[in-house]
Amino acid sequence: MKLLLLIGFCFSVVTSSLVFAEQNLPNSRHYELLASDIAVQQSWQVKDTIKGYELLEYQINLNKGAILTVDFTPSNSSNYFNILPKGNPTALFVGPAKGDHAELTIPDNGDYVIRVFLMRNAARRDEQSEFTADITVLKSTLKGMHPSWDVDGDGINDCEKDGSCDHTVDYSLPRKSN
Repeated sequence: MKLLLLIGFCFSVVTSSLVFAEQNLPNSRHYELLASDIAVQQSWQVKDTIKGYELLEYQINLNKGAILTVDFTPSNSSNYFNILPKGNPTALFVGPAKGDHAELTIPDNGDYVIRVFLMRNAARRDEQSEFTADITVLKSTLKGMHPSWDVDGDGINDCEKDGSCDHTVDYSLPRKSN
């Protein structure tokens, strides 16, 4: 009997360790956040609950140079998130090491996943956590130009349209409001 219990325990440890390595698990939920092609900045606020070994994934299609910001507020101190390219196990942001705030410049065009999870210590006790994730994408319109200089999102610096460009202004910095 003890041997059967030991085998069952070893099997559960092995299978629970594999949970974080798999992409499409039965205990995972996958959501797609649709980014607009027109907007220079787009934001979402996600409120959800996670329990045990469940994984939640929020997928966004992003262009190279966009800035992705995530501010994460969990009710359980063992609740974290990672950011990774879809289909690539190497995270660009690792929440347990870096905390609850991420700001990344996207390296390549493609789908990116914000993966929310409970650390193993909380997951194995089947704990749950309510969380809020404030997600913002600031799109890069022109290389070297901050997106705030292209309010209509057409890829042309707004000052060029109205003839107000000034060579003393650094257009790579955010536009100051008057």
